[in-house]
Amino acid sequence: LEFAFAKANSKNDLSKDDFKSMSKEAFLKLDNDRLNKFLKRNGFQEKYRADNVKNMVRSGDATPLDVAKYLENANTQLFDTPVKGAELYRSNDGGKTWKKTHEGQIDDVFYSYGYYFAQVRVDPSDVNHVYVMGVPIIKSNDGGATWESISRENVHADHHALWINPNKRGHIINGNDGGLNISYDDGETWIKNNSPSVGQFYAINYDLEKPYNVYGGLQDNGVWVGAHNASEDRSWHQQGQYPWESIMGGDGMQIQIDSRNSDIVYTGYQFGNYYRINRATEKRKYIQPKHELGESPYRFNWQTPILLSSHNQDILYLGGNKLHRSMNQGDDWTAISPDLTQGGKQGNVAYGTLTTISESPFQFGLIYTGSDDGLVQVTKDGGANWEELNGGWPSNLWVSRVVASQHKKDRVYATLNGYRFDDFKPYIYMSEDYGNTWKNIGASIPTSPINVIIEHPEKDNILFTGTDNATYISTDTGKTWNLLTGGIPPVS
Repeated sequence: LEFAFAKANSKNDLSKDDFKSMSKEAFLKLDNDRLNKFLKRNGFQEKYRADNVKNMVRSGDATPLDVAKYLENANTQLFDTPVKGAELYRSNDGGKTWKKTHEGQIDDVFYSYGYYFAQVRVDPSDVNHVYVMGVPIIKSNDGGATWESISRENVHADHHALWINPNKRGHIINGNDGGLNISYDDGETWIKNNSPSVGQFYAINYDLEKPYNVYGGLQDNGVWVGAHNASEDRSWHQQGQYPWESIMGGDGMQIQIDSRNSDIVYTGYQFGNYYRINRATEKRKYIQPKHELGESPYRFNWQTPILLSSHNQDILYLGGNKLHRSMNQGDDWTAISPDLTQGGKQGNVAYGTLTTISESPFQFGLIYTGSDDGLVQVTKDGGANWEELNGGWPSNLWVSRVVASQHKKDRVYATLNGYRFDDFKPYIYMSEDYGNTWKNIGASIPTSPINVIIEHPEKDNILFTGTDNATYISTDTGKTWNLLTGGIPPVS
């Protein structure tokens, strides 16, 4: 019986949880074929095979728990936790006393953390007619005792706003991550309102085709690509061929396009989940860097920065809490820095991550980085040595951009954003000596957080910057700034 049990057990697939409490001795006794099956199935690098991993555990360079942790990153540790449902409370005496309206939790409302949603609305004509917004949107006709979903197939999943007509029962307008929906029957059916367009782009880019194509990563609406003049050509209405193509789902993130072959695109979704896509063959490969076995998992920002080197389009940079470089289009990665942040923090929001990367077009390996916790750093030798820079800006701000100048090798710009501290001052700095000394060039901009700065491609005295509600231009290298008009809306 013991032999039969051991034989059967050897055929069972190992899981990540098996390693969380496994002793060193038990790990070393694992059948190599069984362990290799687990390692290959879970995408461990080729160097991590049974004999090698056992040697690492035997020598103390790794533990069985590290095998489980290898399948995680710092973000999954934050987010792979149970999300509790909503609880709704009611007061009938102006807030002096409260009573929960239901038993237990309201399930299937939040699939992300409640502080991101959790809006409550009450029908002005009926105190017992209540709506709660999350994923999906739900309503109650009995003061919160029982609930039903009013999300439908033409309504986006994530709900944030609701207007209730006080004079017409059942007439509601819902604001969600896909725009606006209108209902006249209390959510039984919805009209999709596609005008005006309200998509929010995290990032845009373009290729060198004729006509050139524009790429955009959208909040909760994936990554799209289309010819820049697509809106001018209405023939697709007759042909039935929509001119924009979706190439990625989720929250669409940054995009890099190979200048030698625009079919090769690097993009992805939140928390550094990036892919190399061949649009011609429709093949895609997942390319997020993995930490070494025994090393702490990497942290990745919601909008993880990526950059193709202008010196060699096979070379790709990606920023976690360390800067990673691939010499072969993302197939293999090397961390070329220590932790370039102040370190992570406890909680369920990713923190201590890189937010921006820039490499000088004048010198391969002259690279600047910025982090979400206020650090700007530079390497002049491809990552062998790093130096922390400071222009006298406040501590712990979000570094929204570092930009190595395309006109002068020793010039660099940095913008910082203090929105998390209710600090809306415009922080824009320029250095003419690789970041050793800095000058504040944003003082003349009206109070508004700065999100981006970019140089004119031909004239080094012309700069553009984007704030939370406007776009500005400077024609004297930042001494003065003027509002850039021409139909640009007051948006981030």
